[in-house]
Amino acid sequence: MAILWLVFAVSQELLTGKVWFWVLPGLMPPIVFAVAPPILMIAAALLRRFRLPVLVLGIASFTITVPSSGINFAALLPRNTPTGEGHHVRVVQMNTDYWGQLREGTLSDPRDKEAMLKYLRGLDADVYLLQEHMTRVGDLALPVTDLSDVARVFPEYRAFTAGTLLTLTRLPVVDHRVVDADTGSSLALPPPPYELMVNVQVGDRVLSMYNVHMPIQIIIEQNWFTRDFYKEIERRHIIRHDEFRVLTKDVVANPNPLIVAGDFNTSPAMGDIRGLLDVTHDAARYSGRLYPSTWRVGGQLPMLWRNDWFLIRNNITVAEFRSLDPEGNSDHLAQSVDLAISK
Repeated sequence: MAILWLVFAVSQELLTGKVWFWVLPGLMPPIVFAVAPPILMIAAALLRRFRLPVLVLGIASFTITVPSSGINFAALLPRNTPTGEGHHVRVVQMNTDYWGQLREGTLSDPRDKEAMLKYLRGLDADVYLLQEHMTRVGDLALPVTDLSDVARVFPEYRAFTAGTLLTLTRLPVVDHRVVDADTGSSLALPPPPYELMVNVQVGDRVLSMYNVHMPIQIIIEQNWFTRDFYKEIERRHIIRHDEFRVLTKDVVANPNPLIVAGDFNTSPAMGDIRGLLDVTHDAARYSGRLYPSTWRVGGQLPMLWRNDWFLIRNNITVAEFRSLDPEGNSDHLAQSVDLAISK
């Protein structure tokens, strides 16, 4: 078993994010990569003959799959408190679960849109990066175009939408645009575009904020025993790869302090995000949580996956990172991050 797990661990790191069919083993909770080797090593303590080989194999497999495990080792280290220098901005990121509306579907819960808006308003952020600003109609997820509810609850904020992405800010806006991979995507869950960038003025600096909602890899309602199910996985893999490539290129070319946050529909066990992680800093390092999972909130499944990311780059310091209970308004944790932007 230890040998088989080591082979699987090596395959995971070689194939994740690169081969379309590896998305299926990548669906397992990332924590499995951290707990499976110790379980094997504990079991090996009962086997006198193979104790040392299993110990070595377990350590090797654990080490190999550290990037896939989702473990935040920074939580074990003392943290230096940031100084008060710079301009401070509070940013909240949350998947709004179909804009707080009752819907039919797998893993769906009743929602109250007014309660959701009240909850978000109470977080008192300078910027809100919100996803799933959409409604379910049959098998389609249609963007919400009526912003009257937003104007009523957030009268001093400017709202920017692109597809199912919604960014709200009370900071002065410089410009905004869609980061378009030009894939010709016709995906329905969610529909394109998948990245909205809004530039705001913070002191004498421009802060770039990328609101992201990547397509899901599979449609779990489909029949897993049909060819179309796997062809859809392959199609989505290609589109996601292009989206991550273009987003990463845009981030690298951007000299401004920047935030890339949202629902990536990507856990640490999925290699699609690795290139973007290589050029940014993960703000969740400062959350104090050893395993910063964000989904699924509300039961039905345990909260063992991290789909939501908050990445920073270029002269930004995390003053405080809070993972918040959405209080029944989402199946994802909300993230409230206080940032200091260097002058």
